[in-house]
Amino acid sequence: MSLDASHDPKDDMAVDPEQLRARYDSLAEGGAWGQHPDHQMEEWEADVRSKKTRAGYWDWVATRLKPAEQQTSADPALADAEEAEFEELQAEDPGNQGA
Repeated sequence: MSLDASHDPKDDMAVDPEQLRARYDSLAEGGAWGQHPDHQMEEWEADVRSKKTRAGYWDWVATRLKPAEQQTSADPALADAEEAEFEELQAEDPGNQGA
């Protein structure tokens, strides 16, 4: 993906997940899906595999863009990582292999 030289990823904190998707998909080359330069899909995939989130990629990015003091367990990427649920998921899949 090549970013427009005038684009500053810090501006992304002011937009919602759908706006992020539209912004970065428009910058992707050859019809590829866009991804945020500071929050790569591989990081999100690792969080999905380790059952730290079930949020979609752009919701996960939007949550990660928030300053730490604004992140709450109500955020989709964090709500799925609540300790009790995490323990339950681990019990169901102790090897953390996923499906």
